[in-house]
Amino acid sequence: MRTEFSIRFFTIVLGLTGALLVLVGVNDYHARESLSSQVSLITVFILLLLSWLSILRITRGTKEALLRSNQRLDEMNKTLDQKVRERTHHLANTLDELQKAHDDLKNVQGQLLQSEKFSAIGQLAAGIAHEINNPIGFINSNLQTLEKYVEHYTQLLGVLNKLEKYLKDKDHERVAQIITSWEKVRTETNFTFIEDDIGNLIKESRQGTETIRKIVVDLCALASPDKEVEDAVDLEALMESMLNIAHNEIKYKAQLKKNYGKLPRVICNPQKIGRVFVNLLTNAAHSIVDKGFITVKTYIKDQYACVNISDTGSGIPPQDITRIFDPFFTTKAPGRGVGLGLSVSYDIVRKHGGNIVFSSNADKGTEFTVMLPITGVGEAMQVCGEGI
Repeated sequence: MRTEFSIRFFTIVLGLTGALLVLVGVNDYHARESLSSQVSLITVFILLLLSWLSILRITRGTKEALLRSNQRLDEMNKTLDQKVRERTHHLANTLDELQKAHDDLKNVQGQLLQSEKFSAIGQLAAGIAHEINNPIGFINSNLQTLEKYVEHYTQLLGVLNKLEKYLKDKDHERVAQIITSWEKVRTETNFTFIEDDIGNLIKESRQGTETIRKIVVDLCALASPDKEVEDAVDLEALMESMLNIAHNEIKYKAQLKKNYGKLPRVICNPQKIGRVFVNLLTNAAHSIVDKGFITVKTYIKDQYACVNISDTGSGIPPQDITRIFDPFFTTKAPGRGVGLGLSVSYDIVRKHGGNIVFSSNADKGTEFTVMLPITGVGEAMQVCGEGI
């Protein structure tokens, strides 16, 4: 502050000195030979000296001001660097917190997806148990019948062994007794029926075990941890597997109609798309109050493999049309679902580059169509970006 004042002061002095020099020069021009000219020379010298001193002072003050400005600039740079480091550190901590929050969110999302999956399996569990119990029941009955048949054949084998022994011993009396007892056993036991029935029992039991095997395999595929594996999938065969799982949910509510259009294989994750089918099938069954129809139809439209599931149920109320894909929204009674089925299904299909479209009429039914690209996931995302 003092330097600035000094510079201003000597600048004013320099200006006044210059003005005086001009005046002295004019006077000296008119009185060059007089005594006053000598005084003027002295005055000019003094004024020039003052001017030189003022210039020196102004120059020194300017340097000092520049030095102080540089010092202040250095201090400001240091302060700025410190603030930048603090802000960078704070930003790094914030990014770490955001990453942690993102990881926590992914964990919660994964837990919710698992909750939705096991909730769906829990709803199907009673029906699946019933579906397994039926073949187990008649397999057990068949085994009991086969056990009786084995007793008859064991008895027959005993008779044949004795007959062989007596024939070797040439004990004709005993042979005659064995033949008489055999005639009685053959009369009392219908071996012709047993012979035919054994084949049927074995065939039925094999069918029952095959049914159980399919249900268990399909259920394991649905319930196993999600694997991010895609494959060329036969959507119609996948639908058959999911119908096998949801069969007990459907058979008491609706007559099932199928109209398959022989779709080409589609690149997708069969486990996740299977969950979509199960969700739509169980929703269709739950929407039917008494008796109705569920129709599954497949066809190709605009390079998309389309799987259409329609029902003759109660439909979706108009006020809920815009909310059915919202997480945790459900119109089902408590305990019938967590409200993630359609939301998760929509997300799964969109990540495959496809779409789910639907239409519904109150008291007339609902129709959902799953559209998956035939061209493969990579190309389909570009098509999807242009709009379906």
